[in-house]
Amino acid sequence: MTPKSLLLNLHASSTHNTPVFKKDDLEDGVQAEANRDGTIFVNSKMSDKKIAKAVEHEKVHLEQMAQGRLQYSDDSVTWKKDTRSPARVYKRVDMNEGHPDFEWEAEAYKK
Repeated sequence: MTPKSLLLNLHASSTHNTPVFKKDDLEDGVQAEANRDGTIFVNSKMSDKKIAKAVEHEKVHLEQMAQGRLQYSDDSVTWKKDTRSPARVYKRVDMNEGHPDFEWEAEAYKK
């Protein structure tokens, strides 16, 4: 019988609270994505070492979303430095997503 993890394409770094799914169809250049539902998608073509690093980075984004400081939509990224700061909306079409100059990315790159 095939294990569930293989059927679901789960990566070994998955936990009960944070399932990590290996995906073949992430956009070009995207290593991983944090999702509002608490899951993480990783590029299945990466090595386990790169996946582990990407998962740690994306877990920071999951935490930022849980705190209400970061939100993603198809068209924009909304960021609040802290829960009392005003929200700032960035249009995805105008930005280099994942760049460490964005505050939410800088936090994630520090980990």
